[in-house]
Amino acid sequence: MRPAACLGLFLLMSLAAACGIYWERRFAGARAPMSAELASEAPLAGRVLAGGQAVVGARVRVQGQAHSTLTDEQGRFKLPRPRTVSQVSLTASKPAYFIGAATLPSTPETPAALAEIHLQPLPAEDCERYEWVDPTPDAASPKRCGNCHREIYDEWKLSGHAAAANNRRLLNLYDGRDWQGLPDRGWGLLAEHPHGAGVCTSCHAPTVEPDDPAFDDLRQVSGVAAQGVHCDLCHKIRDVSIEHVGLAHGRFGIEWLRPAEGQIFFGPLDDVARGDDVHSPLQSQSRYCASCHEGIVFGVPVYTTYSEWLDSPAQRNGKQCQTCHMTPTGALTNIAPGVGGIDRDPKTLASHQLLPGGREAMLKKCLKLSVAARHATAGAAAGIDLHVELLARDVGHRVPTGFIDRHLALAVEAFGAGDQSVDAVSGPRLPDAAGRALAGRPGKLFARLLSDAEGRSPVPFWRAGATFDDTRLAPEQPAIGRWTFPAAAHKVRVRLWYRRFWPETAKAKRWPDDSLLVFERWLRMEEAPLTSSVPAGRASKESP
Repeated sequence: MRPAACLGLFLLMSLAAACGIYWERRFAGARAPMSAELASEAPLAGRVLAGGQAVVGARVRVQGQAHSTLTDEQGRFKLPRPRTVSQVSLTASKPAYFIGAATLPSTPETPAALAEIHLQPLPAEDCERYEWVDPTPDAASPKRCGNCHREIYDEWKLSGHAAAANNRRLLNLYDGRDWQGLPDRGWGLLAEHPHGAGVCTSCHAPTVEPDDPAFDDLRQVSGVAAQGVHCDLCHKIRDVSIEHVGLAHGRFGIEWLRPAEGQIFFGPLDDVARGDDVHSPLQSQSRYCASCHEGIVFGVPVYTTYSEWLDSPAQRNGKQCQTCHMTPTGALTNIAPGVGGIDRDPKTLASHQLLPGGREAMLKKCLKLSVAARHATAGAAAGIDLHVELLARDVGHRVPTGFIDRHLALAVEAFGAGDQSVDAVSGPRLPDAAGRALAGRPGKLFARLLSDAEGRSPVPFWRAGATFDDTRLAPEQPAIGRWTFPAAAHKVRVRLWYRRFWPETAKAKRWPDDSLLVFERWLRMEEAPLTSSVPAGRASKESP
């Protein structure tokens, strides 16, 4: 056969095959609906509008799903169509607007449906007459936070935020009483600085108004304000100013947006679509915490956690306060089960414990204690050389942080025959501020130790001068201590204590002991040269 004829025959056969495929697919489509997989090829599309105008840069997603997109200059968007649901809820969010929503069928019969999501603007002004919502569950008061968000409420209730206004130790320092309520026992702010009492209220009970008598006397706080740093307070924060951070305390650095009618809730999720929710990226940023966690009071930097974070490797690596302190537990999957909440990826739902696993667990997680010992046999220097290194790692602030009296005490002890104590020949020793049980013994103190004009220490921050030594652990910078013990030392014990207050203060106030033994390590000298490392959370508390 001639070449031209062969080519013509090939083209004719190809055309016939294509026509057959076309008609087969068309009739098949007429006989049966398109599969879910094919339906998913048609994207979800629509526009986001506000007041009839296109909204540019709105975040749109299928509610509860990870994938999202931003609207273009005409407010348009496209998203992949889910394959396994009959209808989808689309949400759109943008700062200054309530989160909007629309529902679209996700079926083959309506592949070209377009969604219109309408956003409503936030009110322009804060309403100072607003009545704060009590977080405590109560079936007779359906609007209370804990009714719908019980798991979150239970986490918050165990946190320091919930006890901010009624912590007994705080109130004892505030009014000079002791644990049993007896007056004039040790330090007392009101007796020495009554006109500065409102500084405490602005952070510990921020929803107390300045014209309320309780503002100048924290003991009088009542109602919702007595719940301390509560749910409604945090979820009404529109912005936090850092222009005067450390000097504008608590409520005075916070910009609230409280509604005159209806409700407003700012939150970290951008797809909660009840009509009164607002996406707030601020709630996932350290700046959100700054107003209460940075405070210069009477000229003394009493709280410096925010500025410590600014100077930390964590900040340079993009970690926020919430990264560690609101880490999802993995247990929470629905923030409002049975009352409109949807199941979500548990890794997207923050914990409100603030100290996940407890204070001791967090300390062990961020601290590493390493101990090494060797025999020193050179003439008169014969004995045991001990090398101790303490490192704060994967943490966004100094350790300890928070209230200025918090400190770590590292105690080093040696024992000889019959477990008799053997004193160190050289090395640093703990100061009197470490308490009678440890003062003068080998060890190191990691603290901000305040002194007054006469050089006495420790003193409360309202008596202190503005200069002091800060020996706390800086992130990723090891603190090293070296001690030499006589050859009679058979074993060494190294302990690290965490305390929230100075022993002298706790004794005067007759407080129950709440110090934490973070690490305890024993070394036997017959094993020298020895090297021992105590990783986070694996320290032994048992004697040999």
